[in-house]
Amino acid sequence: METAVPSSSRSKVGGMAVLMAVLLAACASSAPPLPVDTTSVNRVQSIGMDAFSKEDAALSCDRIAAERRDIDAQMQAATGKIEDNRTQNQVAGYLGSQLLLPLLATDNNQAEKQQISQLYARRDVLIKLAAVKDCKGGGAV
Repeated sequence: METAVPSSSRSKVGGMAVLMAVLLAACASSAPPLPVDTTSVNRVQSIGMDAFSKEDAALSCDRIAAERRDIDAQMQAATGKIEDNRTQNQVAGYLGSQLLLPLLATDNNQAEKQQISQLYARRDVLIKLAAVKDCKGGGAV
């Protein structure tokens, strides 16, 4: 007659599910809040030059476009760093579901994510400024 042996597979599956949830939560970044619509045709609010700092108000349309190009380049560089670590983080996450130690090998790129958030905020200011100044093409690059 065979004796029943308790299976540990349920605890492994539960543990992996919790671990994967923690990994996903650690890698995710929340979207920044959307700014108030001040530039579309059917905008609900308009702004004037007094909404900008003196330094920003003094920018020419060409300087606004140049700064937006620079912001785009910085965003691409930061996004590239995040993407470079993606494979390493995925492998560490997979191995982490088997062993806890590889979790230490992940890099969630917090500095790059913060930089991207700040660049988005600055880009929003420049888009609004270009619209208020009526730059050709809205200061688009």
